[in-house]
Amino acid sequence: MEKPMTSILGLALAAGLSPAAAGAQTVLDVVAWKGNEAEPAGMPELIAKFEAENPDIDVDLTFVARKDVDKVIPPRLQGGNPPDVTMVDSSLVDLWGGAGFLTDLGTDSDWYGQMIPAVRDVMTSDGEILVYPLEVIGMGNFVNMDLLAQAGIDNAPVTIDELKSACQALAAEGIAPMIFAGGFPAMLYVGANGLDPNGVSAAEYGSGERTFVDDENFNTSLDSVRDLVEAECFDPKLQAGLDPWATAPQEFRSGNVAILPQGAWNIGNFSSVEGLNFQFAPMPSRFTEHGLALDLVGPGWAIPRDAANAEAARKWIDFFTEEENLNVFLEAEGAYSPFTGGVSTMPDLAEPYTAARDAGSLILWPFSTLEFPKILQSEWEDSITGFLLNIDADNEETLERWDYAVEDSM
Repeated sequence: MEKPMTSILGLALAAGLSPAAAGAQTVLDVVAWKGNEAEPAGMPELIAKFEAENPDIDVDLTFVARKDVDKVIPPRLQGGNPPDVTMVDSSLVDLWGGAGFLTDLGTDSDWYGQMIPAVRDVMTSDGEILVYPLEVIGMGNFVNMDLLAQAGIDNAPVTIDELKSACQALAAEGIAPMIFAGGFPAMLYVGANGLDPNGVSAAEYGSGERTFVDDENFNTSLDSVRDLVEAECFDPKLQAGLDPWATAPQEFRSGNVAILPQGAWNIGNFSSVEGLNFQFAPMPSRFTEHGLALDLVGPGWAIPRDAANAEAARKWIDFFTEEENLNVFLEAEGAYSPFTGGVSTMPDLAEPYTAARDAGSLILWPFSTLEFPKILQSEWEDSITGFLLNIDADNEETLERWDYAVEDSM
């Protein structure tokens, strides 16, 4: 005998579900590494709006940290019970899409034609688009403008000479000039001064066609790190042991250091600190007078091949194709749209970074475009930390490790 609706509703309410959820015909299973308390990314607001516009769909968002996605999702894909929508990045698209686990979203959609050409080229494979991209997020320098002003500096440094001069002036005032933590912050600087935006393609290094050890640009980039040390920007051994993800951002938040290389995803976090007057600027570079914007192709939405609610999943992606909805995500993330046109959501404090992008002084970060193999990223982080611990060692010791990593990836 069929149970009356009131009985089903009562059971649902007893389980702690809302009336809307109890009456929903479809529960959309969404997995993402955005949407928790630390990185809400506007998701609570967006989910509420999506459910209001689609009263027959209830969104069940499961937060899974990016480092755990590789462990959590593959068994579900292989077992035929995947989420309806999953957040992916380019490496996951390459891995799961290559194994046939993701749905082709189609290149005939309006949003596909509006993608920034460089992003579209990265995301399209064999005539298929397996992901709806959500963001392009900048990586550059956070600069405490009040600390710079104490040293008589008005603008964020965007060239190497400006950076060295700023470090010397700050150090003379007893201000810690720069965080250059082993791992992520240091690798941003080394990459920005090894990858010429108008020179050799990053793919040539990532394919082994060109070696790092024999490359003039990357040898010069490591040499310039020594120049920063000489300019009193930082103590290399102290920086080698600094946590780049916890301690480094906290030192900047606390106003203890003037310059921090990091990603724009920290804009919201730093903006919440009362009295912290900062700008987000491009990485100082010897290749350009504008500084170099390092654009990371961020995550997107994908629909697994065996999604139980594929139609509802399509509605979820269609929802994000509406500019006003995507902009909620972008503003919360401090990110740029991967689509042409539209209104920028970036705050004024990011104007130096935006100016570099507008001048064409940018590269797509090669780890996010798969021009560099994934294994190389951890090698960069580890070997640059080792370089800081023994900064007088020959560059060959560091650069050969990168070449070995590329060779091992083939």
